[in-house]
Amino acid sequence: MALTKMSQKRNLPSWITSRDPPQPESKKKPKDADEHNIRNAPESSSTTMDFSKLLEGVVFVLSGFVNPERSTLRSQALSMGATYQPDWNSDSTLLICAFPNTPKFRQVESNSGTIVSKDWIAECYMQKKLVDIEQYLLHAGKPWRKTSVPQDPTIREPFSVTEVKKWARDDLTETISWLESQEEKPAPGEIKRIAAEGVLTCLQDAIDSLEQKKDVGSVTELWSFVPRVVKELGKMESSSKTENSTASKDQLCKQAKSWKKIYEAELAQKGEEEEAKSRRTSGVASGYDSDETVEMTEEEIEHAYRNYAISLSSASSASSLSCRRTMGASLPPKEANLFKLIVKSYETKQYKKGLKAADAILKKFPSHGETLSMKGLTLNCMDRKTEAYELVRLGVKNDIKSHVCWHVYGLLYRSDREYREAIKCYRNALRIDPDNLEILRDLSLLQAQMRDLSGFVETRQQLLTLKPNHRMNWIGFAVSQHLNANASKAVEILEAFEGTLEDDYPPENELCEHTEMIMYKVSLLEESGAFGKALEELHKKEPKIVDKLSYKEQEAYLLWKLGRPAEASKLYRVLLSMNPDNYRYYEGLQKCLGLYSESGQYSSDRIEKLNALYQSLSEQYTRSSAVKRIPLDFLQDERFKEAVAKYIKPLLTKGVPSLFSDLCSLYDHPRKPDIMEQLVVEMEHSIRTTGSYPGSDVKEPPSTLLWTLFFLAQHYDKRGQYDVALGKIDEAIAHTPTVIDLYSVKSRIMKHAGDLTAAAALADEARCMDLADRYINSECVKRMLQADQVTSAEKTAVLFTKEGDQLNSLHDMQCMYDLASGDSYFRQGDLGRALKRFLAVEKHYSDISEDQFDFHSYCLRKMTLRSYVGMLKFEDRLHSFPYFHKAAIRAIRCYLKLHDTPKSTAEEDEMSKLAPAQKKKMKKQKKAEARAKKARIFSEAETKIEESTACGVSKSGKRNVKPVDPDPHGEKLIQVEDPMAEASKYLRLLQKHSPNSLETHLLSFEVNMRKEKFLLAFQAVKQLLKLDAENPDSHRSLVKFFLKTGSTSSPTTEAEKLRCSVLEAERPSISQLQNKSLVEANKEFLGRHEDSLVHRAAYAEMLCLLDPSKKTEAIKLIEDSTNKVVQQTNGALGVAREWKLKDCIAVHKLLETVFLDSEAASRWKSRCAEYFPFSTHFEGKRSSVMPDSVYNSSLKSNENGDTPNHPMGQTELNDGQLEAFKSLTMFGVVTTPNVYTVFLKFYEEWHRESKGGRTSAAFSDLIFAERASGIDFKPFVYTVHMKDMQAWQLSYFFVVSISGQADATALHKPTTSENSSALMASAVAPLVCEKFSRNPRTEIKQGKQQHMAAHSMKGIAYPMQLKVRNAIHNLQQGPNHQTENMSFSSSNSHPLGQ
Repeated sequence: MALTKMSQKRNLPSWITSRDPPQPESKKKPKDADEHNIRNAPESSSTTMDFSKLLEGVVFVLSGFVNPERSTLRSQALSMGATYQPDWNSDSTLLICAFPNTPKFRQVESNSGTIVSKDWIAECYMQKKLVDIEQYLLHAGKPWRKTSVPQDPTIREPFSVTEVKKWARDDLTETISWLESQEEKPAPGEIKRIAAEGVLTCLQDAIDSLEQKKDVGSVTELWSFVPRVVKELGKMESSSKTENSTASKDQLCKQAKSWKKIYEAELAQKGEEEEAKSRRTSGVASGYDSDETVEMTEEEIEHAYRNYAISLSSASSASSLSCRRTMGASLPPKEANLFKLIVKSYETKQYKKGLKAADAILKKFPSHGETLSMKGLTLNCMDRKTEAYELVRLGVKNDIKSHVCWHVYGLLYRSDREYREAIKCYRNALRIDPDNLEILRDLSLLQAQMRDLSGFVETRQQLLTLKPNHRMNWIGFAVSQHLNANASKAVEILEAFEGTLEDDYPPENELCEHTEMIMYKVSLLEESGAFGKALEELHKKEPKIVDKLSYKEQEAYLLWKLGRPAEASKLYRVLLSMNPDNYRYYEGLQKCLGLYSESGQYSSDRIEKLNALYQSLSEQYTRSSAVKRIPLDFLQDERFKEAVAKYIKPLLTKGVPSLFSDLCSLYDHPRKPDIMEQLVVEMEHSIRTTGSYPGSDVKEPPSTLLWTLFFLAQHYDKRGQYDVALGKIDEAIAHTPTVIDLYSVKSRIMKHAGDLTAAAALADEARCMDLADRYINSECVKRMLQADQVTSAEKTAVLFTKEGDQLNSLHDMQCMYDLASGDSYFRQGDLGRALKRFLAVEKHYSDISEDQFDFHSYCLRKMTLRSYVGMLKFEDRLHSFPYFHKAAIRAIRCYLKLHDTPKSTAEEDEMSKLAPAQKKKMKKQKKAEARAKKARIFSEAETKIEESTACGVSKSGKRNVKPVDPDPHGEKLIQVEDPMAEASKYLRLLQKHSPNSLETHLLSFEVNMRKEKFLLAFQAVKQLLKLDAENPDSHRSLVKFFLKTGSTSSPTTEAEKLRCSVLEAERPSISQLQNKSLVEANKEFLGRHEDSLVHRAAYAEMLCLLDPSKKTEAIKLIEDSTNKVVQQTNGALGVAREWKLKDCIAVHKLLETVFLDSEAASRWKSRCAEYFPFSTHFEGKRSSVMPDSVYNSSLKSNENGDTPNHPMGQTELNDGQLEAFKSLTMFGVVTTPNVYTVFLKFYEEWHRESKGGRTSAAFSDLIFAERASGIDFKPFVYTVHMKDMQAWQLSYFFVVSISGQADATALHKPTTSENSSALMASAVAPLVCEKFSRNPRTEIKQGKQQHMAAHSMKGIAYPMQLKVRNAIHNLQQGPNHQTENMSFSSSNSHPLGQ
């Protein structure tokens, strides 16, 4: 095709084959690079030589410009004869400045230089003459042109510009004629472009030959058709043989470049004349790039329309669609304008307007493919997908050679996440228009999304070849190579890009982006193992790096990798001085000093050195918590006890709820939990008796005892001593009943103890104490779902959603309640709803994976390269996270249950009577029917969705109403024809992303055994034995497999014989079965784990499976198991036993469902009820299922619709205490005896005139006040509906009602001076906690705010609550008692601590 060559020494030109990769430009001078890209700004002057001397003698400097504008200005000035310098010096004559007050502007101004705006250069270049400079001057100074300009006397012009222009036109015509005469010729629409590019390529070859000091004749020998301009150059070369060769070739090269400019301008002018409209040639060359354009004017839209046809920015994908040939070119002018309107309406999201224009065109031209495609794309944005696909398919059918139709088809598929189909459409579009930038860019995004890395590299390389002056293309090509595991190639690309930059790059507004590119390059060098080169690059580019913290971190790491630990340790110490709480810096310092261990095990010598290191660091960073916490991981015995005491005491005094979570990792060490228990118990005893820590005379505040009890409750919960833990947490609640964390922890303890109903009730009580806390709300929902209270959980969960379809809103917010909800439905036997919830989790993860799509272009544009690569690696391992792992496992178990309990039908009974061949035929027929049914169901659901959303159409035509779920209860999910096929889908995901999980291979065994794929099942058994051969489930799978395969009939087919031979060959490799029968292997397994309950249960189950007559022996073996007591530290409270609640429940279910022995199950239940008295499963005597349980009565009350009640943890005062509280004298005024009457009176008066408020905050205030006072206000709460009560008004009203110092009914009125003084006088305890308060109203609000902030921060001691307690105590002691530095010898001295 096109021009052919006589020799194969040179690669085919880029306009015949795919373009060669761009060569690094770092070896070229900037001027050469500009001349190479001069096609982007061709000249069209009849006096080219005069034009090239317009600015001769001008030495210019640029300031304040960025690429591509900077490159364009420099090219224009150079083409007019000026000389460029990057920085101002004595030879410079002119500064071209973007705006005043740049650093260079001030420098030139102080040196009396001349400064001009960019508009002067642009006008001179456009008008092809020297424009008056006066009106463009920013500062007038020294002459802007050198007076003496040396001339080259050898330069002569043998031909005029007019003659050269005529050559260009003749060469184009003759080249077209030659191409048309060839057997293999280009398409008619492309032949002129190919001819023009061929002429220019041949001329460029001649220039390259002259630059290499070679003869032009070597070029003419390679081409079958040689343009006139190359022939003339050859003649001139021949005539100059007698002259100096070097000088002649330099002159010829300069002459050739000058002629090339004329050729480029003339060929571009020729193309413009044929299009019948003139436009600037620089615009033709540069084209339209949507990545560089934010908004487009009407003129720009027309320009882009004529050049690349269309730019479609899809609302769903924010992408653009462009084409080189004019869209709607075959339409008459009127319809063509209407087509432009469709495009514009689509871009501005005026879909109805676009549809109207499309219909107008289709009335006259019903088969116009591009119009049909655009109409379909518009309908797709209006959620009318069925019509959209039909129209786009019809458009492609009518105009299959239109790359626009294929591009629209790809966008349609992409909007539905059908990425593979979209890629096919893009590739079809590129076959028609291979150099379309927009399609290539869209294709690269999809390739990155689908991780088609080789294709991603290829597409990014093509983009860079087509547009090498765009930074994003260089960076994208480098990133593609990096993702394709070629970091060294990515470094080469970045170095080539840096070679195209100026010395003064980057400007100030691009420093951050340039820093990121440098750091990314360093990370690439590090990844490729070139640590020395990475460090050298880091030091070399230090002045241009603005992120000094990352610089120091990277430098320290590289020094350590290079074996220079002394230098690295100094840097890590500098970093620690900047942030002494960064654990990574301590780890790096330990590595540099040779004191780090991955396993956490240290020798005594290393422990001494580490201890000395952290002692010195703790003296240096006294306020750092990390320097005190890290030594707890390696210290032992007495040193550990001393260090942990120093760490714990300040945090208990301060009241940090997260202290136990911080120390929880220490429970993996053998002796450290005992030491901590002994230490904290001693602290508790000392605080109770002396009010201070052991060995200290400093009195601790009352809250210290509270947080000590709080810590101990969590400690005993962790060790399984639930009765002791509940005793501690109850004591803490009695001490200070207003701390919400106490109820949350008690709820957690009850859950671990097995009473899920009580746990849900306590979580709900904690929620009611602060209704504005979303975290507590989520905890409450989780507890309710665990207790199978799904309806209550859903009502609670939607409290933080907007009005409308609240459950769908929860799903859209990805609140992740689905797993707990699905578990609850699974326990209740509702497999449809359970599957619905588990598959919703998979949908969440798919959405998270889809969310990365928009970042493929954004991160390259914003240069966040390291974060982008990290995000892609995170997405690659997304499905390996535990939450998805659990959801997939549960979904597979649902499908297994569906398979094990199929619904028998008459059709299946008939199938069982058929011959095997007929069965196979019937199965194929049923599969085809199932596919047709599935398609029909999908179509019906889509129709319903469209009908349901018909009423929610906005003015633009976009449907705003969310579609209705066609299967809200999952009924269609359980009607699946082949549950094992569905289970296999999720099993493959688990095998890919969680190959080291025991449960993955256990499920693989279960699925493949049911599918009778024994070799795959055996593979799963081998993986189980490899991961954990002593696990009971591994043992079960091993015995079941060989029992099943051993009991099958003798093999008949070749496949069965092959399977048997494989199993016989593999069996000796299994150590558990070497020279042993299954019975012997089972008995040996028991011998190794005779004291373990779960292992004994596994042995008993397999014993019964191998020999059903030994069922009684197996049951007796389980019942003879002993629950041994775990050894405790001296002085420890309670008894801890080995058996876990979940293991005992599993054994109980085994006796019920596998052994089918109800009497044995009943005996086991009675026995476990003694070990787990709080367990509802075993109906323990202290569980909520007991008739006398407060939770049982509460649950019944809720079911009957009565008021909910959560008495656990409440501190109700007895009659004597209540009277004592009511008789407190405050400023000589006795409190009102009938509080409820005052409350009701106030509410009725206030509610009449109020116009709204915050219900949840008001209720939260009332609960807060109730806890602070110890008075039960529930009768008031359940009588009065406070839907309009505001938080501060309720808090304030409560104070006034208790104190009786002001008229309660006046509080809602506007504040006056008289009313204000009344309010001031009424501000007393409990919420305003100082006797002589100067600003009571503010302190009331502050009290509530501090309470809320303290809970959300989970790290302070609730100062206002403590002041409440202290104030009440002071009032009991008398008016002279002081509030400061109070302490109680015991909790009994406090009215609320009993």
